[in-house]
Amino acid sequence: MPEANSPLNDTTRGDTTRGDTARGTRRRPPRGLASRLSALRRPAPAERPSPLAPDPELSPGDERYLQRVHDFLHLLNGEWDWDVLVALSAGPLQYTELLDTVRERTPASKWAAGPRRYLQERALSRTLQRLTGTELVHREREVDFPYAAAYRLAPPAAALLDVMTPAAEWAEAHSGLLGRAQERRRRAPDA
Repeated sequence: MPEANSPLNDTTRGDTTRGDTARGTRRRPPRGLASRLSALRRPAPAERPSPLAPDPELSPGDERYLQRVHDFLHLLNGEWDWDVLVALSAGPLQYTELLDTVRERTPASKWAAGPRRYLQERALSRTLQRLTGTELVHREREVDFPYAAAYRLAPPAAALLDVMTPAAEWAEAHSGLLGRAQERRRRAPDA
């Protein structure tokens, strides 16, 4: 329901005319209605705030802030999620190309005392199913035989990689702190 000062609350009807059309008559909207409706339209893309712009109401002391951090961590909690997203940041890849790229780029884990991580095909399949299910990766399949499929980043995933750059820079700046934490983890009896 329009508010008292809303541009739609004007009771003036304006001029209506009937014109002949192929199927009957057509009413012209009341004069001035278009301008009143345009005042309510969504702002143009250049006027809209960026979805990545900081929300002034979202701060570390806010309950919603903590919920969004937990949502983010649960969305990308798979072991290979980040490796796949980073591999796809260079452009679309077919399954075997993606598997090879992730295997080549995967650094040795400094958090575990075990052997170097190695991506198995089954783990990549599960990771791709999860990432396509969360709409962070798109799967495009060719319509002609041999029906090759390629995977590419969805726009939200590309934006996510951009906003993670400051986190990677933080990790680089605090590499000593991370190194000490990794060493303590490796020495822990339950590691």
